[in-house]
Amino acid sequence: MPTRERPACTTIYVQIKAFCVKLCLFKTQLRNFNIMHFPTLSEIRTAFPQANLSAKKGKYLSVITCLETEFRQRFQDFSVIEKEIKLFTSPFLVDAEEVEENLQLELIEIQCDDAPKNQHQQLSLPEFYRSLEKEKFPLMRHHNENQLTDRHLQDILRISTTKFTPDLPATLGSKAQHHCSH
Repeated sequence: MPTRERPACTTIYVQIKAFCVKLCLFKTQLRNFNIMHFPTLSEIRTAFPQANLSAKKGKYLSVITCLETEFRQRFQDFSVIEKEIKLFTSPFLVDAEEVEENLQLELIEIQCDDAPKNQHQQLSLPEFYRSLEKEKFPLMRHHNENQLTDRHLQDILRISTTKFTPDLPATLGSKAQHHCSH
């Protein structure tokens, strides 16, 4: 069976989401002083069992909280397209009631047909969507061709990671068009 190839946008989304979940795990564990994932803190605790590590724990918590806040803020646009990504990567695991209404009937058709299920397991995601019958699944094919592209991801990442704040009123004002009467 061939290795499942994921588009770059899907891979990055998975990595970002996993990182955010790990940060939440780290915060919870640190609050309970579970230092399993903090080898330096664990070494200090082992070397100095009588030491009060509350200040270090607080410092770690503070850094992780700041990192989590910054990360979520920079990549908040992913939450907007999360359902589309799930629909694209796992159409057989998505509840039809949670997708756009115009896609619901086609999604149900895909989910109930064994042929697309088999193709989904054997083909890369782009190949899977190209393999769907144009007549039977036009909306699913069109939706996934146009919504989730690597270019879209690059645009989101560029916007999310820049510290530049555009002056939209000035920019729009400079682009004002003067309409001549006909």
